[in-house]
Amino acid sequence: MTGRERLLTALRGGTPDRVPVWLWGIRPNMPAMHPTIQPVVDAYMARSDLLVWWGGGAGQFLSAAEVPTHTDVRPSGLPDYNESVTTWLTPAGELTQVTYTSPEGRPGYVHKHMLETLEDVRRFLSVEYIPPRPDCSSFFERDAELGDQGLMLAQTLCDPMYALNRLTGSETFALWSLEERAMLDELVAILLERVLDYVRRLIEQGVGPVFGYVGPELCMPPLQSPRDFERWVVGPDRQIADLIHDAGGMMLVHCHGGLDPILEGFVRMGSDALHPIEPPAPDGSGLQGGVTMADAKRRVGDDLCIVGNVQHHEIEVAPHEAFREMIAETVRAGMAGGGFILSPTATVGGWPTMTDHARENWLAMLDVALEVGRYE
Repeated sequence: MTGRERLLTALRGGTPDRVPVWLWGIRPNMPAMHPTIQPVVDAYMARSDLLVWWGGGAGQFLSAAEVPTHTDVRPSGLPDYNESVTTWLTPAGELTQVTYTSPEGRPGYVHKHMLETLEDVRRFLSVEYIPPRPDCSSFFERDAELGDQGLMLAQTLCDPMYALNRLTGSETFALWSLEERAMLDELVAILLERVLDYVRRLIEQGVGPVFGYVGPELCMPPLQSPRDFERWVVGPDRQIADLIHDAGGMMLVHCHGGLDPILEGFVRMGSDALHPIEPPAPDGSGLQGGVTMADAKRRVGDDLCIVGNVQHHEIEVAPHEAFREMIAETVRAGMAGGGFILSPTATVGGWPTMTDHARENWLAMLDVALEVGRYE
């Protein structure tokens, strides 16, 4: 089978010739990585199966309306970080967001979110909604470059809850989930319609058949209750899934965190595949994701393609022999009955370089998966 055929078969719940192996972020013509990382990139480009994310984008407001914006950058109180203050001039007044950014490439941080008060919400909604009309030509160009090695994965922007939560931050969203539930219902419904408009546009342009998004982890325990996950993720996202399915497509959802109390919710929302389903911590502490591959297969394996579940931390620190055994066990458990793609919980990388230990485990994961994961 080609990589494209292999991935499509697994995503549809079937049994390909071998277990597909997907490393997020690997794609044709990607920029060269650090010399300590490049051998891993080269190996996965040559031997793994590629799912390549693509998105047209729609901005903070999920609208094509032009909102005057300016950003001021100044030193921050944190070493090696700058403070970036972005201001949007809406018809009802200014909205601001403050982020800390690192010239050295370290992770950024949001110091002040755009929406922190009810007045901020009023200003956000004062921006005219104009449905985005993304240029989809680059999707087809990249698909042609990818060829039979893999599949394009068209981003639906995100789910509506995530679109809101990234503007409020988890703290404000949690407070409003207690004090302003009706308002959250209204905002999620508004953003849902914008996401549906966007997905319809992609479908009309022939984009597909695989669509995906990130973000449900911001509305699950311990941040929010399973009840709120059903209310603001499962219900709205079911409408996105239905739209995609009506067009003959499939929906992949990326969600970190402890999925045990909400795992079946992804079936109810109509997801076809779920990534990365993080396993329990090997030290028995109960931390990390809390769902073993065997448990995931038992509970949702008949309804979802399971994409995972190798914890990135284990790639960095696990002893080599123990790591190889863990990969073999994961592949054997996941491949039973088909509908499985082996994938780590995060993409390749390291700051500032990859260690020799991690590089050996990255390469071992690919070797073991290709050896153990054959169905024929």
